Amino acid sequence: MRDHPLPEPEPARSAAWRETGIVTAQRDGELACLLERVVRLQREVEEKSRLLRERDEQLAHSKKIFDRSSEAAKIGVWECDLTDADSLRWTDAVYDLFELPRGSKLDRSRIVEMYDPESRVAMQTLRSKAIREQGGFTLDAKITTALGKERWMRLTADVESENGVAVRIFGMKQDITEERALWDKTRFLAEIDLMTGLANRSQFQAILSGQKGEPAGPLLLVDLDGFKQVNDTFGHGLGDECLKQVALRLRGICVEARLVARIGGDEFAVLMGAAADRLAAEALTERILDALRRPIAWGAHVFQLGASVGIAIPQGFDASSSAELFSHADIALYAAKAAGKNTFRVFDPQMKSEGERRFETVRDIGRALIENQLELYYQPKLRLSDQSLSGFEALLRRRMPDGRVVAAGAFQAALNDPDLSARLGKWVVEKALRQAGLWHRAGFDFGSLAINLSASQLHDHHFAETLIERVAEQGLTPGMIEIEVTEGVFLDDESGPVKRILERLKQSGMRVALDDFGTGYASLVHLRSYPIDVIKIDKSFVQRFLSSTQDRAILETILRLGASLGMDIVAEGIETAAQLQALKALGCPFGQGFLFSPAVPASHAIDWLLPVGCRQIRVA
Repeated sequence: MRDHPLPEPEPARSAAWRETGIVTAQRDGELACLLERVVRLQREVEEKSRLLRERDEQLAHSKKIFDRSSEAAKIGVWECDLTDADSLRWTDAVYDLFELPRGSKLDRSRIVEMYDPESRVAMQTLRSKAIREQGGFTLDAKITTALGKERWMRLTADVESENGVAVRIFGMKQDITEERALWDKTRFLAEIDLMTGLANRSQFQAILSGQKGEPAGPLLLVDLDGFKQVNDTFGHGLGDECLKQVALRLRGICVEARLVARIGGDEFAVLMGAAADRLAAEALTERILDALRRPIAWGAHVFQLGASVGIAIPQGFDASSSAELFSHADIALYAAKAAGKNTFRVFDPQMKSEGERRFETVRDIGRALIENQLELYYQPKLRLSDQSLSGFEALLRRRMPDGRVVAAGAFQAALNDPDLSARLGKWVVEKALRQAGLWHRAGFDFGSLAINLSASQLHDHHFAETLIERVAEQGLTPGMIEIEVTEGVFLDDESGPVKRILERLKQSGMRVALDDFGTGYASLVHLRSYPIDVIKIDKSFVQRFLSSTQDRAILETILRLGASLGMDIVAEGIETAAQLQALKALGCPFGQGFLFSPAVPASHAIDWLLPVGCRQIRVA
């Protein structure tokens, strides 16, 4: 035997090596693939790690932006698991809103108590409804924070459900305290009269119409008497102070009224509660009138105004709508002013009928002015001693379509309307001056022509200069024109616009006559203070003084008073020879009336300008 095996033949050895190499190569390939997969997986892990880091960074950045945005907008998120009553969760902004330490344990019952009672009831009602209906809600609620501060919060909520069962309620809470303050300020500006602090007309109308609460009770419309004259004379500074003091007095008196408002320049409204009746309304009105009669002090000046009040009672006359209630009060206010001011009237249906007739009259006369249906008639004024012509008074008339001539007394409502009376007054002055100019240029001596002025003309600061210019343009001298005013235009304030206008006219050479003396507001103070040249005794005294000792005493007193003051006296309405003789005996210098002539057209009045033998006096 041999100690070592014999070498294998060369071919057999080569095959073995080849087999071994193949196996080795296969293993190397598998290893390479494995390594490649490992590398690829490692790269994927690294990529995913990078993406996760980026996502985390983005989330952190987004959270940072969200937190900052929430902080800036004062918005926080909240949620509550409905399956666990204690699982209330907040973001930091909500903690800050309630001024609680961030992350502290939340007690829902304590949180609910931080809402004011009204907001608490509303929130709990809406929350229950949202859960029941699986919906949402929004509520502006008032809270008191843990540190005792009052804040407004806007709460939004939505409900999440599973299988038709509400399992979670969540939403946002936002601090809207500043927004609410701005809204309150805006509402204040929209509803409050800034000068007086009372409600304004918009707020008054909203409450009167029932948009805000209970039905309306009695309505009082309060209009100041004499305010326009004070405002025009002393300026808006004093006018504003008067309004503020009036507002203070109304607020102090009407503490139980539902609303006190300033609804116009010098007009106020007091709306009482629905339970108030007529007696309560009248009692309150009496207190208002007493308060507004008290003098108003401003610097060195003391003024006394007054007020007229119209009352409307909703239950009284079917005032079913706010517009009708206001209309009724306005009609009653007009009646109070017509009754002499500084008083009140309660609406009744007859007032409405009178108001409708008044409206028709104003509209009718306005149309007559446009359609040339108005004329001036002229009534002679005589010297009673010899019945010679002293002058004329221009009187307004309307010629009806059927030819009838109607005196101004038939359309007195039109003369009392501020706008229309101003237009009528301008027309009368222009027409009268033109007629006087025609007579003068024709060589007739008509003495003086008296022209009645309206209250609106006497409150026009430009009126005096305009009248003086128009007199000159007609070639007349101021002494040919006499201005007649009624007692009602005089003011308690002696420095008012009426006084200044009359003084300017007298300064120019015109004479000023006080018409209808003895029946209105005039007093000895007015005769002393205003530039009066002529007193015209009202015809009611002239027509009764022969049978009434009282009227005779008044007439005699006026005659003595006029003589002592150096004023001319004219007796109006002389109708009988007996009246004429008695007036002459008492020393009355001038008169006019039907005994001599009614007011006649200019074509007839010219007869008085002719020599006595040429006259053909005709009755119109």
